[in-house]
Amino acid sequence: MTVREAAVTDVLSTRWRHLWESVDHLILDMHTFGMQVPPNSDNHGNLDFSNSEATTFVRKVNELLSHHKGNKLKEFKVEFPLSSAHASELDRWVAFAVASHAETLTLSLCDEHGRIAIDHREAYFFPLKQFSDVGGCQLHVLSLYECIFETVPANLSGFSCLYSLSLCNVRVVDEVLLSIMSSCNALCYLYLRSCHKLIDLRVSHAQLVNLEVYSCGRLRNISIHAEKLESFSYKGRRVDIEYECVPVLSKLGAYFGILKHTLDLLDNFPNKLKVLTLHFPSRCQVSRILQHNGRFAVLKEITLCIKMRQSWKNSIRIVALILQSAPLVETLNLEVCGNLRPLKMLKIRWPKNFTAASLRTIRIGGFSGESELVHLLLFLLRRSPVLKTLVIRTHQVRHPALRISEIERSKDAALRCNYGREVAQTHLAPNVPATVKLSIM
Repeated sequence: MTVREAAVTDVLSTRWRHLWESVDHLILDMHTFGMQVPPNSDNHGNLDFSNSEATTFVRKVNELLSHHKGNKLKEFKVEFPLSSAHASELDRWVAFAVASHAETLTLSLCDEHGRIAIDHREAYFFPLKQFSDVGGCQLHVLSLYECIFETVPANLSGFSCLYSLSLCNVRVVDEVLLSIMSSCNALCYLYLRSCHKLIDLRVSHAQLVNLEVYSCGRLRNISIHAEKLESFSYKGRRVDIEYECVPVLSKLGAYFGILKHTLDLLDNFPNKLKVLTLHFPSRCQVSRILQHNGRFAVLKEITLCIKMRQSWKNSIRIVALILQSAPLVETLNLEVCGNLRPLKMLKIRWPKNFTAASLRTIRIGGFSGESELVHLLLFLLRRSPVLKTLVIRTHQVRHPALRISEIERSKDAALRCNYGREVAQTHLAPNVPATVKLSIM
């Protein structure tokens, strides 16, 4: 019996209870209880849940938890649009997770698409006090959506084993976040999205390996002191980033809405980078990018996210010029979002005497048969002597740099994929050397 089958069974048989007591992954959401999205909701707005629907969800969760032994849990997750109106129940569920020594705790007070309930209530205050002076807590992963942090209690021992902290739409100020981090002795991964109370973010942690900061609208400054930090990704408005101590940082992702800000970031990033992801929201001037070419010298992998809403005929050569400035690059990834256009012949002024001497792998995602990409790939196939793998993926996927709505991704997905595969098979496959493995998906 699955969790959902057990959850939707109102009559608790003896056999059902026995099975439920042994479940160590509790995923409690609308699907678990067979609930549907209200008909008055839309794809961009909030969820029009009534009090009765929220009450039904709360009742079902309480009923299930009352029949669980509360032994060690691998995962405890609640995903449903709730607010401070349900604070007492939410507090009890968090207490249950702590008492059950849950290793992973996810509290997502929205639906699976990030939509929240329309009840005009304040968001839920997450009870940090329940993690104070806690013995035997084994919490490793904490993910919170649509919550509020206030003051941090003394001796936050329940976070001592935490190695992953994800906060999305969480109201937390700079000082509180820094205090929480100081209690997370094992923290390796920190993810912040839409935390709009953050202004001057200071990240200081001896064990942190991966840092991601996305769409924190009021952020002005970021300072990083992390001796073990290997990867840093940022998306949002232009901010001042100070790398106080990042001796092993080797992977950087930069996603700005304005191209100039993306290029300005290149002035500051460390010279030891091995992996770089850049977002090109519009056509770019070759001269601007080449002002920074000295920064590409030791790169091994480059990911370029390109919005091709307009013709890139005069800008697509930038990809070749970046490769020319990065002689050690072995992997090139292109993530593309563009309009479906008929294939046509273009005259592109490619760099002379170009050879991608180290390039072994090319991956392209979101390929819809764009003429500029066809010409680029044909050029690279001729000029990459050690190329071994070419992967062309026609479907679009979620990426921090490319904001593709669910509607946009689905309305012509089949047409895009079919056309992209046809172009790849007809115009690219015959030109792929026998030494290169071609995959078209």
